[in-house]
Amino acid sequence: MKTRRWDRWAIGCTLFGAASLSYLSTWPNWAMGDEQAARIQELHEKVGDLGRAEAALSTQTTRLSNARARQEAECRHVPDSADVADLMQALSLKVDGKVVHDQTFTVMDRPSQEGDRFEILPIQIEVEADFDSVWSILERIEQLPRLVRVSGLDVGLSDKALQSELADQSLIAVISLDVVYAPAGSLENNQ
Repeated sequence: MKTRRWDRWAIGCTLFGAASLSYLSTWPNWAMGDEQAARIQELHEKVGDLGRAEAALSTQTTRLSNARARQEAECRHVPDSADVADLMQALSLKVDGKVVHDQTFTVMDRPSQEGDRFEILPIQIEVEADFDSVWSILERIEQLPRLVRVSGLDVGLSDKALQSELADQSLIAVISLDVVYAPAGSLENNQ
């Protein structure tokens, strides 16, 4: 009877030892498996977020290039200097004494600040010519690639046309322009 009891006790201890050994050896791995499964789930979410972020980036890049193309098509360029010499060259007419009698460019004042980034240089063009020549100057202004604002236009008959009984079509036109530019460093200074 002692042997049976001893055998039962030994079998019970062996089973308990085997169960304990199994539990102690598998539980850490089981817990680590749960942690790894949670980490895998987190990485899957990050990869999904990365895919969505790449799609959003692609969409935003497309929108930005479309906006830049639209800006290039619809907006005028604002240079970093007034560049009056090139402007005068682009708007000058050939003075021939018959159609165009006189043409004068005058810088009216110092540049003035317009908002945070831009400066305005007022220029006045005075031309004595026929209507078509005056109109061609206005068309040239309209076709300039840079931003130039016509701030005033005064057209009248020239003294020669008033004194002449002939149908002299000579006009005196005064065109006031605002040359818009963004001086270098103005963006950095105003941020």
